Amino acid sequence: MLAMIGPAPGPESEAEYAYETLWNGMRVIAHLPGDGSVRLLSQTERDVTDQYPELQTLPGLLPSGLQAVLDGEIITLDGEGRPSVEGLQQRMSLHHLKAVSHAVEDLPVQLMLYDVLYLGEPTVQLPYTARRDLLDDLGLAGPGISVPAAWPAPVGQALEQSRLEGYDGIVAKRLTSPYLPGRRSRDWIKIKHLARK
Repeated sequence: MLAMIGPAPGPESEAEYAYETLWNGMRVIAHLPGDGSVRLLSQTERDVTDQYPELQTLPGLLPSGLQAVLDGEIITLDGEGRPSVEGLQQRMSLHHLKAVSHAVEDLPVQLMLYDVLYLGEPTVQLPYTARRDLLDDLGLAGPGISVPAAWPAPVGQALEQSRLEGYDGIVAKRLTSPYLPGRRSRDWIKIKHLARK
């Protein structure tokens, strides 16, 4: 599911959304068949698993045998702990095992997970709030892997918090929205900070 770029919801509708950080990372779908392995597919459905060996710990965070499909983004962080597009581009360009192995130490990635498409059974038809509860209940936290917070705050507060933390903006996600695989929807709105002069 893809977000549309747009303005923030107004006061009359802002309570209909949750607000998440805009990561500007590489979108991936994590396929976890329940056998201790993981397969990471890019937005173009290219298998990028071998490029990010540090994310092989993800299956160990799930209960044994549980099958899951998760949506998220791979990011790299700069020296101040903020997402670095340049660093991510460097990692994305590496394919040889030796270069990837060195990059795990020099330019590690983080996997930010923010939706669940399958958890023993399909979940895409559930509303965002139910999917988010399922994801939060999994407790997916480990080195380089996390489920970032969603703000229930008014959109102005979410935007200001995002700006203070050095992010590019937020994504507003309608609380009642199902997950629409491969589709761009106004149920998800990408809201960028206005450039300041």
